[in-house]
Amino acid sequence: MRDPSLGLLKRRREGPFPVDRRRHEVLTDIPAGTNYYDSHYDTMVHKINEGGFCVLSRSSHIIMTTLGSCISVCMHDPEARVGGMNHFLLPECRGAGAGNNLSMRYGINAMETLFNEVIKRGGKKSRLVVKAFGAGKVINISNDIGARNQLFLKQYIADEGLKLAREDLGGNFPRSVIFYPSTGKAFVRILRRASDVRIGEQEERFRKKISDEFSASDIKLF
Repeated sequence: MRDPSLGLLKRRREGPFPVDRRRHEVLTDIPAGTNYYDSHYDTMVHKINEGGFCVLSRSSHIIMTTLGSCISVCMHDPEARVGGMNHFLLPECRGAGAGNNLSMRYGINAMETLFNEVIKRGGKKSRLVVKAFGAGKVINISNDIGARNQLFLKQYIADEGLKLAREDLGGNFPRSVIFYPSTGKAFVRILRRASDVRIGEQEERFRKKISDEFSASDIKLF
């Protein structure tokens, strides 16, 4: 006959309650492609470019980008202390599949990805604080990409029932944006030097490259 005290001894060794030994999935941060230590800010900086995004949870690191006609959206949950930033060049590309390697250059994919990754890491839609920057008319072309990006973003915010807590959109100058995903603080610096015009020129070259690539596949950009 089994000694009942053996079962009691085993429970005492393991603790008063059964131990759940299953491994729970822990979602790691999504760093930017470029990150480095900055002595001025005394922390790691994650720099994102067109089509990039970064999501950090309970981190003292910062996310940084430079914008011309592009838009960056910062999304933050103050309770979960998770946040992220994206950087998109065009509103959408009808016919471009989600698996396309340029898909994150488009607002619809960039917004959906940022939202989903923040939610996965503990964010809650009702608590999200959304801030948007960019959409400047930094080069003299008839097709105002910045204005189209603004229209897309405002419609997306309305359709999804989100609230845009702060915006710095439009104008005829590029911007530098610094975002603290753990606190939700964002800082904007207007770039007025002559050399900063190159930001818009780089964006336009990149936009034309995408347009040329998709033209070969009969996919219409708009």
